[in-house]
Amino acid sequence: MAGKLSRRQLLFLMGAASMGGLTYLLADDIEEAVSEKKTEAIENGLVPLIYSPHYNFTAFGIEKLHPFDSTKYAKIHKELTKSGLRSDSDFLRPNSITGEQLRLVHSERYLKSLTDSFELAKIFEVAPTMFVPAILLDWRILKPMRIAAGGTLLTMRKALKHGLAINVGGGYHHACENSGGGFCAYSDIPIASKVLQNEGLVKTVMIVDTDAHQGNGFATEAKKSGSGLFMLDFYDETIYPHPKVEEDWSVPFPRNTSGTVYLSTLEETLPVAIDKVKPDLIVCNAGSDVLESDPLSTFMLASTDMNKRDLFVVECARGKNVPVAMVLAGGYGRESGIAHAHSIKAILNKFDDKT
Repeated sequence: MAGKLSRRQLLFLMGAASMGGLTYLLADDIEEAVSEKKTEAIENGLVPLIYSPHYNFTAFGIEKLHPFDSTKYAKIHKELTKSGLRSDSDFLRPNSITGEQLRLVHSERYLKSLTDSFELAKIFEVAPTMFVPAILLDWRILKPMRIAAGGTLLTMRKALKHGLAINVGGGYHHACENSGGGFCAYSDIPIASKVLQNEGLVKTVMIVDTDAHQGNGFATEAKKSGSGLFMLDFYDETIYPHPKVEEDWSVPFPRNTSGTVYLSTLEETLPVAIDKVKPDLIVCNAGSDVLESDPLSTFMLASTDMNKRDLFVVECARGKNVPVAMVLAGGYGRESGIAHAHSIKAILNKFDDKT
């Protein structure tokens, strides 16, 4: 199911518009028109935070059939503003990643497949979406992902300028040139890396993937000759994806790994990897699915362990004078949003006024 709409699908789209869809579309256009101006607003010593309300997505309730919390980004934003560490105007709003930028990594065949509802259903892992017109899935799910991918690019730019920046979204590490999966459609970090490499701003980007799932998409891109990407990946070896792919530096953990073991391994490994690679930029893919409460992994980390993890990655990178960007990746449990917010608050408390 792709491309052209049938009469029934067109009527469905018109109905969605009458219930607020046109308002959403116009809001997207307005957001993109003003975002460039807003990205110039923060040069005040605060760690740049990148966020758009359009990161959050809904698909007529179908998204509830997947354990991913599609509105967790708004919850993180709310928690950070409620804490007083940021006002809404302090967040930078990104533009969507462009088609030209997508093609730096993704093949034309793959991008065309994203106009097929059946293919999108496989990527989203929600079977009923195969019956939803692809144009609606693009509007309600893929467009938010493209905006979040644009957020990853802006975050990496700001990290190079300020030493540290955080995207309240992004981290689609199961997507690569010719495929997506695991609710990941666009390979955002490799795309952003290509853009910055082409501009001569970086040569080597090191991805530190601390999401519970192996970042098979990012790893596939990193293994390509001349990619300029290096992948250091900490993951639960017992869960998706299967089979695992070859990586530059894999750190697989067995079932039920504790926070103590995880953190000690991270603390031993990361400094050695940075010294070996000597990257121009580090991007941390900081998934909250490491939490004990997460239904899709077997890790046994508490929220405090995850907070220590994220702060250590940033401290280690900055201690070695390497700029670091953070994106949030996966997380499917009830604590996901609040755990991310606590991690970000700890980082802000340590690094605000030091960027």
